[in-house]
Amino acid sequence: MHDQHSNTAPREWRGNKVSLRPFGPANITPAYLGWLGDRQLMRYSNQRFRQHDVASCQAYLAGFAGSDNLFLAIYHDERMVGTMTVYHSRQHGTADIGLLIGPEGQGLGLGRDAWGTMLEHLLASGVRKVTGGTLRCNSAMVRIMQACGMQPDGVRVGQELVDGAPQDVLYFARFAN
Repeated sequence: MHDQHSNTAPREWRGNKVSLRPFGPANITPAYLGWLGDRQLMRYSNQRFRQHDVASCQAYLAGFAGSDNLFLAIYHDERMVGTMTVYHSRQHGTADIGLLIGPEGQGLGLGRDAWGTMLEHLLASGVRKVTGGTLRCNSAMVRIMQACGMQPDGVRVGQELVDGAPQDVLYFARFAN
């Protein structure tokens, strides 16, 4: 992984399998909109309660402009396979990561590589604590965070409903050394 940031070049972080690049208007494709409308893919996300179209995605992307937060496209073999968000709280030295891997990228270790790449970058850049959360029933995401050395950081018992059943929200964290 390396950070290729200068005043003239876009940021890019490279992992072993993926590269992370700023998400831009060109990433709002029919395939991306299809991910957001895929009930199975979004079953653990609160995005499942919203309708998404080009305009709503453009508005979401615009919300990152001028902020410390990041909205990234995850690429594998030069094809976008997912997205990642990073919400910084500079005052507290923390960052919270979110991840979405599209259907064609699942089961290949791409989510783990993307998560680990950004986690290591954030910790190396001076962030003191990186956090993430997921529903207990989202075992793939739990495994990703655990594999990246994150530790339990709290539980909200029965916080959200999935298919009518209460599910715990699990929080994980990793501190800089």
